[in-house]
Amino acid sequence: MVTKLKRKKRSRKISNGYWSLIFLFFLPGCYLLDQANGQLNIRFNQIPIEEANKTELEPRFKELLEIVPLVKQFAETKIGLNQSENYTDYYHTPKKGITFVVTASPFDKLEPYTWWFPIIGSVPYKGYFNEQDALALKAELIAEGYDTWMFAAPAYSTLGWFKDPITTPMLKNGRTALINTIIHEMVHQTLYVKGEGAFNEQLASFVGKTGAFEFLSENKLLGPDEIEISRLQDQKNRQYNLTVQKYIPLLNELYEQKLQKNEIIRQKSELFRKLAEDLSKLYPKSTPEQFPFNNARILQFQRYQPQSPFFLSSWEKSDHNWSLFWAIIRQHIKEKAW
Repeated sequence: MVTKLKRKKRSRKISNGYWSLIFLFFLPGCYLLDQANGQLNIRFNQIPIEEANKTELEPRFKELLEIVPLVKQFAETKIGLNQSENYTDYYHTPKKGITFVVTASPFDKLEPYTWWFPIIGSVPYKGYFNEQDALALKAELIAEGYDTWMFAAPAYSTLGWFKDPITTPMLKNGRTALINTIIHEMVHQTLYVKGEGAFNEQLASFVGKTGAFEFLSENKLLGPDEIEISRLQDQKNRQYNLTVQKYIPLLNELYEQKLQKNEIIRQKSELFRKLAEDLSKLYPKSTPEQFPFNNARILQFQRYQPQSPFFLSSWEKSDHNWSLFWAIIRQHIKEKAW
């Protein structure tokens, strides 16, 4: 009886996913058609993790795939994330990202350029399965005068509409990044506020990072040396975050002056030059050229900030209890009337 119930639930979810694809096919524009085709390709070319581990995968990838079921179980039972069939399959790709994401902002405002899509609403990014398509959009936005930022994402969440797999890019960044990404994307399926991109990403980033460290610690996967490296890395990340945050009010102050375009560009370039210099000082072997920033990059930094003051304070209020943490977050959403 339990088996039959599970099968019915699974087929209903797959049916919902296919109906949403059919819906996309009838909407105008090549973009949604391309996305539907890309999603179908992923859906029909993923294989069970057990089967993937019998192929000629790199040994390090096989080792990482073996911990995926443990991460899922931890996320569902300890963190309280929704159970699903996600991350039980593997999708192989030679690409550096599963999708290529473009973000943008006006040259004289720290304000995201947004796109609207069915189901998810307004979002401050647009992803493509084809990198050249993303580069074309980036060039188009630059020509229109926008600041842009583009990155290759190792994973994304279909919010429960499809069966999300582990992807090759997710494995390339190592164990901690893999665990963080799985939990991050599971958060999106558990709690997603339509039209609130920054809130959604900051929540997933916080839970992903916090949950990954808990998982590694509880499973004794961090030796003394790794714990010390992690501590130092966290310290460096905090310094990096504080440095970037210091320039945000300076940029806002500049943009509020309503100066001539050339003067805004000159002063903005100077602020970003100083920011790059300050960041390069945190990493002795780096150069300022390795820290390219513009308005879009600043917003992207804020959007994926795992050390959001609100979520940090909520975590402390919950006394590091996940059930209480989620209650605080849901109450916050209720009060915001999102």
